[in-house]
Amino acid sequence: MGASYRTGGSRGSASAAVRLMAGTGVQAPYRTASFNDAVFGQSGDGLAIEGGGADLWGGTNEFATIHRVAAFGSASVATVQVTSQDNTGGWARAGLMVRNDLSANGDGSAGYVNLAVTPSNGCALSWDADGNGTFDSIELSGPFTAPVHLRLTRSGNAYTGECSADGVSWTTVGTATPGAAADAQDIGVFMTAANGWTDTRGIAAFQGFSVT
Repeated sequence: MGASYRTGGSRGSASAAVRLMAGTGVQAPYRTASFNDAVFGQSGDGLAIEGGGADLWGGTNEFATIHRVAAFGSASVATVQVTSQDNTGGWARAGLMVRNDLSANGDGSAGYVNLAVTPSNGCALSWDADGNGTFDSIELSGPFTAPVHLRLTRSGNAYTGECSADGVSWTTVGTATPGAAADAQDIGVFMTAANGWTDTRGIAAFQGFSVT
């Protein structure tokens, strides 16, 4: 975006990069859920979420997701590229999220796992080990930042999270073992600003989300 100005007898111009997201909603088979006052957009296989959120740990579950219902079975693999992530805080997260029911929150649903990239803490694999609907376990890996590829592989009750800068060479973040996971779970992309209870909002953009 560019602009021109005039001050006294002199003229000048300035330009800056501006990233826009059209809040068009999403198409089937996708559904949305928001616990951070989010706006959703889709263009082809590109997905985007704009929202806030104080945190995503313990008793605070403030996130938004674009997801598919009951699409993640006991031998499934989900992949996505996080193409961009606003730096709303060092622990802002964008990536993949699995839960028995992503339309529920708090104590409403178990089998809770997420694999995400952060602005300052690399890739994070978080899960709810005791099945009470809140995150209590985490593994971290590398100096990764967006853009980054994420892959979450489920084998029974073991969920292995991996990150890759190029989609070819993968680094294992860890293996999650969530409590009370259903045989078929909701799976989707998600974001949280994780901004420590300020009003800062941000955009996370995704490409090529797939489940096999």
